[in-house]
Formats: sequence, C-alpha cells, structure tokens
Amino acid sequence: MTKRKPRQQKRAEVAKEKASSRRAARKEEPAKRVKARASVPEAPEDEQAAEVKVGKVAAPETAREAESLADVADIADTKSIVRRGLSLTAPVKFALHGSFFYAGRAADKIISLYSRVFKLDPKHVAEFNRSTGIGYARHSDWEKAIPLLEKALELIPGDEEIRMHLAEAYAGTDEHEHACRQLEEILELSPDSARAVRVLGLVHSRRQDYQRAIQCLEKAVELDPDHAQAYYRLGAAYDNQKRKRYDRAVRSFKKAIALDPRFGKAYQALGFTYESMGDRDSAVECFKKALELE
Repeated sequence: MTKRKPRQQKRAEVAKEKASSRRAARKEEPAKRVKARASVPEAPEDEQAAEVKVGKVAAPETAREAESLADVADIADTKSIVRRGLSLTAPVKFALHGSFFYAGRAADKIISLYSRVFKLDPKHVAEFNRSTGIGYARHSDWEKAIPLLEKALELIPGDEEIRMHLAEAYAGTDEHEHACRQLEEILELSPDSARAVRVLGLVHSRRQDYQRAIQCLEKAVELDPDHAQAYYRLGAAYDNQKRKRYDRAVRSFKKAIALDPRFGKAYQALGFTYESMGDRDSAVECFKKALELE
C-alpha cells in the first residue's frame, strides 16, 4: 500500500505550482507586448505626405476663412495642448496646420478690407477737412485750422468759404502775404464781398499800411453799413496813420458804438482819440464806460 501524503504537504505543492505559473506568465508578458507593437501597421504614405506638405494647402473659400477666424480661440486652446507636450497623430496635426493657415488668410483679408474702408473718396476727405478746419477757425484755433483748410482747398479750389476762413487764419497768425493772396483770389471772383474787403483792410492795418487799410475799410462799410467791427477798424486806421484824421476816427468809433452799445473796445479807442485831441473830459468818460463794459 502506498502511503498517503499528509494534507499539509499537498497544499504546499499546489501553492508551489501556482506560483511557478504566475512567474512564467510574467516572463511571457513583455514578449507579447513587443510582438503586439510590432504588429501595428505604419501610417499610410498618403498621411505622411500630407503631414509633410501641410504648407501647400489650397486656398479656402471666403466663408470657410471667416468661420476659421471665428474659431481662433479654440485653435489657441489646441496650441496650449501642444505646448504641454501631448503627442498628436498625423491627421490631427494636419487639421491643426490647416486651421492655422485658414485663420491667417482670413485675418489678412479682414485687414485688407479694413484698409480699403478707410481709403475714403477724396470728396469725403475734402468735406471732413473743410468742416473740421472751419470749426477750428471759428474758435480762432488758427494753428489747427490752417493745415486742414489748405488740404480742403486743394481738393475744392472753388470753395470761397474755405478760402475766406483760410485767409482769416493766415491773418490771425500774421502770415500777411498768404492772407492777401487768398483774399485777392476771392475778390477777383466776388469783387463786392464785404467780408473779403473787410479782412483785407485788417491785414493792411496789421502791416501798418494804413492808407490801403482805409481804402479797403471805407469800401467795406459801403458794402455792409451795419457792421460795427468795420467802423471800429476804420476809426483805428484813421487814428494811426501818419497824417492824423481825428475827426474821421471819432465819427467811425461813434458809429461802431451806435451799432453795438456794448462795444467796450470802441469806447476805449474813442477815449484815446479824445486824449490825443486834448479833450481829457471826454476821454475820461469813454474810459469809464469801457471799464463798465469789461
């Protein structure tokens, strides 16, 4: 009779066999993994070629370009994924390169369109320069008005309003020659322009050519007898010329005051004329009135 193995011995042998099996399985597992990797097919040549030739993607349609531009934010997120070092397959890389290309093309087109929009028609540019320049001139901001009005006049040479404001701006900056040239151009076309004659008289006064100033201002008050400033300037020209004509100066200043009772400068100028004539009492009265109106 064969002896039976003790129960504990049998259990030990079974455990030993299981351990051997597990060790064998572990040894075989790396080999299986290598074999599995070796069995994976390589990417088709078409995909590889596509990855290499990403830069030769055909130009997209306008609509597609606009859509791709709208997805720029998503593309930026994808770029951040790439920066983190995650691996991407060839088709994904191809799609990313294509999206970046489409977005760039769309952005170029939008910038080009933006530039074309602001290349305005010369008429619109001239009108903008005209209105803005005149606005500055009306506020006596001569330095800003002059370049705008000059540009506007180049495009609209027949606009008398531009030329008039430009002449006044030149006069305001003591560019007398330029002012006279513009005013003479106006008077060739409109010889009865009271405004042009009046401003020309002012320019001659500032150049201390009082004889010409008087000629212009006398004509100005004939053309526009209700203009207080014209009488005031005419009175100043009479008072300042070498051959003093105080009586005419007084008459002109009084006419200016009659048209504008709150014309403080006219009262002051009249006071100086009375003082030059030796009439101190009248001069004091005019100076007091001028101070009240300041």
